[in-house]
Amino acid sequence: MQRLDVRLADARPLHQLEGPSADGRSSLWARLDGLTSSTTTLAILGDFVPFGISQALGQWAGSTSLDNTIRMARRVPTEWVHLDIRVQAVADGNGHGLVHVWAEDGTLLVTASQTTVVRPLRA
Repeated sequence: MQRLDVRLADARPLHQLEGPSADGRSSLWARLDGLTSSTTTLAILGDFVPFGISQALGQWAGSTSLDNTIRMARRVPTEWVHLDIRVQAVADGNGHGLVHVWAEDGTLLVTASQTTVVRPLRA
């Protein structure tokens, strides 16, 4: 995580989460310093549904992954990737969502889906 560089694109800083989002979507730009767009790197970056759950709920929430499916589309050289996070549902202590990972040139690199146990946390 020390090598992860993230820039919010369509997301709120965690200290500004006040109420749920309208559509459960958020996005950010990310890169892992010094690492290429390997399948391992892309798998790590595809694991951002918990971030999206906090954005969707409008409060910091801890999440434990129950399953995570990564579908590799292509690998192209790119320094930054765009993470388009779509939370489909948060109910009965579980959260479900998707992450689409795009290269800087617009190439779809990965789609990922994840189900988590969700625990809202107090600040």
